[in-house]
Amino acid sequence: MHAQHINFIKIASIIKTHGYRGDIVLKRDLSISISLFEKSLNEGNAIFISKDGIPVPFFISKNSIDFIDEHTVKLKLDELNDLEKAKEFIDNGVYMTTDCIEQESNNELLPPDWMGFKVSDKNHGFVGIIIDFNEEVPENPLIIIEKRGKELMIPINGDLIQSVNWDKKEIFTNLPDGYLDLYI
Repeated sequence: MHAQHINFIKIASIIKTHGYRGDIVLKRDLSISISLFEKSLNEGNAIFISKDGIPVPFFISKNSIDFIDEHTVKLKLDELNDLEKAKEFIDNGVYMTTDCIEQESNNELLPPDWMGFKVSDKNHGFVGIIIDFNEEVPENPLIIIEKRGKELMIPINGDLIQSVNWDKKEIFTNLPDGYLDLYI
């Protein structure tokens, strides 16, 4: 009989405590889309907090989830009932099992969630790191990449974005010949 291997995906980090009852505040990991973050945090669900490198399950208390903004949530865990115990978990990673999370397909991933991703091109190799997202023109949203101190803009359209590797936080592009020459 084989032990089942469980895969985990990091969804957040504990950034601080709130109040004397041991509530915690989570900050969404930027590799996780906002919708996936919100879907993964439900009353009664188990989240896993890394303690000495081992994922330990904790259950989200009823009526305790309070989304402060799209990146931050305050919640209470059944097993954490005092401030001192909760403080021990500050800066620890928060995980979900991958089988609990339905991975979103690439075309549902929102470009603002790609902040910090590496961009590599089919023909040019490493291009840079995504530092911003521009949707001033809704029909032509752009990702903004920093390369050697300069900003490079790539439209998110057609065939330019080939694929997104969620685990490695990397986007693969197929830029036309000469496109990068505009920025050198």
